[in-house]
Formats: sequence, structure tokens, C-alpha cells
Amino acid sequence: MRRYFISQYPTFGSYANPTKWKIQQSPYFYWWLALTLNGDYVALCGNPSASRFKTKKKLLKVYEDFGDVRYEGDRYVAFAKWWNAKLANVETKGAYLFAEPLTEMKVEVVVDIDTAERLIADEDELLIRVSKGMKRTHIDKTLNRLFKKHIEFEKGRQTRNPNRSNARYSLSKPIAIDSLQTAFALYDLIEQAKGNGEKVNNYVLAKQVGIEVEQRNTEEEWDVAYKRRVVSVAVSRKKKVAVDAINAVVNGIFPS
Repeated sequence: MRRYFISQYPTFGSYANPTKWKIQQSPYFYWWLALTLNGDYVALCGNPSASRFKTKKKLLKVYEDFGDVRYEGDRYVAFAKWWNAKLANVETKGAYLFAEPLTEMKVEVVVDIDTAERLIADEDELLIRVSKGMKRTHIDKTLNRLFKKHIEFEKGRQTRNPNRSNARYSLSKPIAIDSLQTAFALYDLIEQAKGNGEKVNNYVLAKQVGIEVEQRNTEEEWDVAYKRRVVSVAVSRKKKVAVDAINAVVNGIFPS
């Protein structure tokens, strides 16, 4: 039986040469990426026995599950390798961490007492008695009435709400993937500029990652200086999305 993911799982095209835009459609990629950008986690990967980590139980638990995320070279190739790494139980790392647990879901005729007793005790199951002598139309009407009373059928986004997840790790809230994409693209540019000793210009950064702001004032008030201030605030807020996620991820939470 195949396990499934509540949130969008990554597709690769090719594991050896993965397609960047396909991977970027999955929030799990940014979860992994946040770990690679967290200084404490990277330090732990380099020295798991360091005394300064011994009291950080949540961090150690995340490391136990996610393992060493350090890499060299292409991050998308590194992510594909990490996601598809085989564990001792033959599962892949990604499925082990993020997929929903296997459950037996089916409709069947119950023919033994033991099964009937187990189903009656299980809140996720509904045991129904049908007398064979009843008319089909009456059976259908009765079943529909019972279904409406005892089963909440849901469609669309709600069935993919991470709050319903029973996976080992799930998103802390529903997210828009484009928000994560923009936040981490912005974070990359800022860190790159810092590494090169360059001054960061929020207005230029906004253009590079596609951050736009709506004009809500009159033409007189909406001058260049005012627009730059609004854009700067928007950039700061978007950067905070990535920073908060990077800080939270060592506690097994993503995003913040």
C-alpha cells in the first residue's frame, strides 16, 4: 500500500539532474533548505557529540530524524539525494518523515465477531447492519442518512490541511508556496551580498525577487521616497518569513 502526502511532495524529473522548478513546488524542499541554513543545526551535523548540544533535546531529536543535511555543489541534487536516501526499513527519508502513516481503508462485508468488535471500538470505522430483505431504495436512503450523521465528507483544500496530518512531521499551517519561494530567494540574495561585502539595497532586492507593492495613496503622496520606504518594509517582512522558518525548524516546526 502506497503512503501519501498531505502537502505537495517533490518531483524531480531525474534524481541525478533534478528539475529545479519542480522541486521548488514542494514545501518539504524549503523545510530541508531551512535546516541547511540554520547555524546550530549545521554545527551539530559537524560534531554531534559536542557538549553544547547535549541539553537541546528538540534539536537532537530533529537531527536523529533528519540526519546530516550538509552538502557541497548543487543544492537540488543534494536535496534529491537526501530525500531518496533508503533507510533500514527500506523507506525513503522523505516518505519516512513526511508521508501519512499507512492505514487500511476499505469497504467490506464483516463476517466474524472479532473483526466486528474491533471495528466497533475504532473511532475511524463505521459498522453498519443491513437486512437483506429490505428494498434497495430504502437501503440507499438509510445509508445516506447514516453517512450524513456519522461521516464528515470533505472536498478540496480542507482534506489537504496540514492540521489534519498524522505524519511524523507536517507543516505548522497551510502555506502559499510562492511565499516561501520569494522569502528564501530573498534570503539567498541578502546572504550572498553580505558574503561579498556588498551593501544591500532593498529596492533592488524587491525587483530581483518580484516583490511589488500596491499604490494606496494619492499621486502626490506616492512619491519615489515614499514608495521606497513601503518597498523596504515589504522586503523586511518577506525576509522575516525565511529567518523565522530557519530559526523554528530546529524545533521540528516549519514554517514558524
